[in-house]
Amino acid sequence: MKALFDRLLRMFAAAALLVLPLASGCEDDGGGGGGDVGDNNPELVACIGDSLTQGYKCEGAPYPSRIAAKTGKTVLNFGVAGATSAYGASIISSVVARKPGYVCILFGSNDAIMSRGPEHAAANIRAIIQVCKDHSCVPIVGTPPKMIGGHASFDPAAAAIAAAIKAVAKEMGVACVDFYSAFGDGVEFLNPDDGLHLSDAGGEKIASGFASKL
Repeated sequence: MKALFDRLLRMFAAAALLVLPLASGCEDDGGGGGGDVGDNNPELVACIGDSLTQGYKCEGAPYPSRIAAKTGKTVLNFGVAGATSAYGASIISSVVARKPGYVCILFGSNDAIMSRGPEHAAANIRAIIQVCKDHSCVPIVGTPPKMIGGHASFDPAAAAIAAAIKAVAKEMGVACVDFYSAFGDGVEFLNPDDGLHLSDAGGEKIASGFASKL
């Protein structure tokens, strides 16, 4: 009888492990963002960010339009060249008013260039995520990519901001893609003219990373 009881106990424990939720992390692992979009449109995605999102000086199509092609969803591009994370925090209320099911968030490069510290960027990303959550829009956070070439001097700051954003995503339990790590040495994924904006492969890399979480 004890042997039967022990066997049943082991089976129950194994079954319980199968239903435990996966911890949210910040990696390009192909996991879905998930989450309840409430009465928002699950087929509508908003992308907010700087020139990398807008497509300024990026080779090929901007990554939001690539996300649309990959997923079949309607994707709104709220990218603005030169924007920092503070700008994102200032517009997020108007973005969620469009009722997107998902919001892809990519800031940090200009924070690094303008010497805004990682704590500053983290606070703004935290505020953006909270507004998304308050309106049942599922946030998906990306870290700023590596910088090389003419912008290599800003790369240490970008790395620190990327780490801070990863920590915020983990803290708030939201999907995150670590583009800083995914870009490796950056040569393939960055425009060689400035080492900041995206090559065609870079646009594809970011689109794929965000699309994998939708």
